[in-house]
Amino acid sequence: MKSFKELAQARYSLKAFSGKPVEEDKLQQILETGNIAPTAKDAQSHRIYVLQSPEALEKANTATPCIYGAATVLLFTFNKGEAFTYPGQDVLNSGAEDASIVATHIMLQAKELGVDSCWVNFFEPAKVCELFALPAEEVPVLLMPLGYPKEGAGPLTKHTQRKPLADTVKYL
Repeated sequence: MKSFKELAQARYSLKAFSGKPVEEDKLQQILETGNIAPTAKDAQSHRIYVLQSPEALEKANTATPCIYGAATVLLFTFNKGEAFTYPGQDVLNSGAEDASIVATHIMLQAKELGVDSCWVNFFEPAKVCELFALPAEEVPVLLMPLGYPKEGAGPLTKHTQRKPLADTVKYL
């Protein structure tokens, strides 16, 4: 088994999927790993919509050009009424964070199982709400195409380029 660091380094945003569907047993394992992710106050305000039907995938492709031929796409949302509201705030809550933590667990579990992914936030939330008839209290956070690489696909050249820690980490 790879170390966590090796797994994290191997994971990249795939932008050319083969169209091969993710096997049901792998998809279930991926979703179950997302279900154990921590959320604020353990409220689990997130929701995951599995988009696999031709109609759902057509809607996803209408919402963004970034589905990249995947046969499985996960839509992550959060329920505003279930998210933890920060003290002293009227609108700032943990919903996007909760969905992001779950999505991160999912994309790393997928990679461990040989399934690639791409984190997509290039879409209009209102359009996604309309296309998928989401409940009024749900807010879309990201779409995540899942699947296998098209022949010749791989990480973008910037994938391994990182700023030095001194540029991103500050000790106070």
